[in-house]
Amino acid sequence: MSEEWAAIVYGRTYHLDFRFVTIPHDFDTKDNAWALQHILATTQQARNLSNSPRWSMFKNDRYCIVGVTCMVRDSIETMAKDNRGRPLYAFVGYVTRLERQPTISSFPRYGGECLDDFKILYGDLEKVWWIKEYERERSPILSQYRHLDLPSTNLNLQLPQLNNRSKHPDKTYLWSSDPQQNQLLWEASARCSQPTSTCLNINGKPLTNSPFLNQTVAQLDGFQIRERVKTSVGETPTSNSSQETTPSSLSQKILLRAREDLDLTLQQAAKVAIASQESFGNFSEKAKPKEASTEEQTDFHPSEEADSFGFKTKKPSSDSHRQDWF
Repeated sequence: MSEEWAAIVYGRTYHLDFRFVTIPHDFDTKDNAWALQHILATTQQARNLSNSPRWSMFKNDRYCIVGVTCMVRDSIETMAKDNRGRPLYAFVGYVTRLERQPTISSFPRYGGECLDDFKILYGDLEKVWWIKEYERERSPILSQYRHLDLPSTNLNLQLPQLNNRSKHPDKTYLWSSDPQQNQLLWEASARCSQPTSTCLNINGKPLTNSPFLNQTVAQLDGFQIRERVKTSVGETPTSNSSQETTPSSLSQKILLRAREDLDLTLQQAAKVAIASQESFGNFSEKAKPKEASTEEQTDFHPSEEADSFGFKTKKPSSDSHRQDWF
């Protein structure tokens, strides 16, 4: 039986800051937080997204999300910049339910820089492109599940062994990013029967402190396994090692408690990030200066680190019609 898919879109529009533009109609606060945590991780080192779309597939016990994080101008030029002239990026993807079957038989194909299966989702951004903070239509569009004409998995491929939540939840598997390797990992992620997460085609350093258990990185030779900080909302590590399930020393108990506290903190932070979007809009409207030219002085993206991302306004140059201010 082929899967049904609902749209999910996260990005910034002309006037409003980053937020969920579209979510499945059955997503609750916990589902939003789980999805947001993965989406924000794909936006690390955002300056490296130009001409290098990041493909991600992540699944828990209930849902699987497949999507692409890329510069908007790579797909549609008319919505490439916000009201301050800054280049925009967005996450666009699809969600399917895994209630009956943890593996996926048909899904959007991996396409490198070809985003044809996802371009239709930018229509949701167009619908809300001109909305301002004081207007009411700021709530996410609720998408419905429907059948899509998607290719089926290739059962003849010899696939690599992925990391998953029940295998090594505190480690990240890293591969070199190339089209063939990415295609194999994309297929392996769809077939995986365990909750897992994969991010492909990372141009830059591996995504640190992220929920992604599998990554492909351009600046990497060969296969590596690295330790990671576990950040996935709602995940409980499972392992065959009795050292993790039944701590036998004080240090192990302290480590386990620290991980639990970190999970709780991150989960609450993700929920606050979602819930505060409307309240922030109301506050900014009340506190805006009298002069309209300074209406929106600063916008921050919650996923960016100070050393890896920042927009800086530059004066327009008379000899260049296109600017990139990453």
